[in-house]
Amino acid sequence: MTPATAPQKQRFVEATADVAKFFGHPAAVVASTEFSQDEKVALLKQWDVDLRLLMVAADENMAPGPGDRTGDQLRQVHAALAKLGVESPDEGAPTKTGGA
Repeated sequence: MTPATAPQKQRFVEATADVAKFFGHPAAVVASTEFSQDEKVALLKQWDVDLRLLMVAADENMAPGPGDRTGDQLRQVHAALAKLGVESPDEGAPTKTGGA
């Protein structure tokens, strides 16, 4: 594997900051040719964390409101991770944030 150049690293940092905004949907991460397999997994795991935090906020009445698709998006992220050969991050996680 060739080392990433500075612009490639910067794109990864930008994508990690707001994965949903950068890609639009989880399948786009899988289809990306810009990032390595490991980077794609890291991006999808970050997206998983972001969605779980939104779910926690929803429980605290801080949700975006009706039409919220957080649960659907979380399932899509897990499906994308599965396509990359990664087990679902919520296996055995008793809380929305994935903690024990």
